[in-house]
Amino acid sequence: MLQVLILVCSVSVSPPDCNSDTALDVIVGPDSASVMSCMLGSQAMLARTAQLGQRPKEYVKVRCSPPRPLARNS
Repeated sequence: MLQVLILVCSVSVSPPDCNSDTALDVIVGPDSASVMSCMLGSQAMLARTAQLGQRPKEYVKVRCSPPRPLARNS
């Protein structure tokens, strides 16, 4: 299984440095069985949220990786 993460990052953060700790927002998608279903599922999620990453100083990055717990801000 793969975990789908959609990261909204500031353009001041380089794409290799964009991760769940540096992102402005993190959207956790449903688990996927393969890389292909991860990417297709994330595209469908992005299509339903038309405003996501549309601000001029933000971009969207999708990460498909083995599931691991995300740190929660309290």
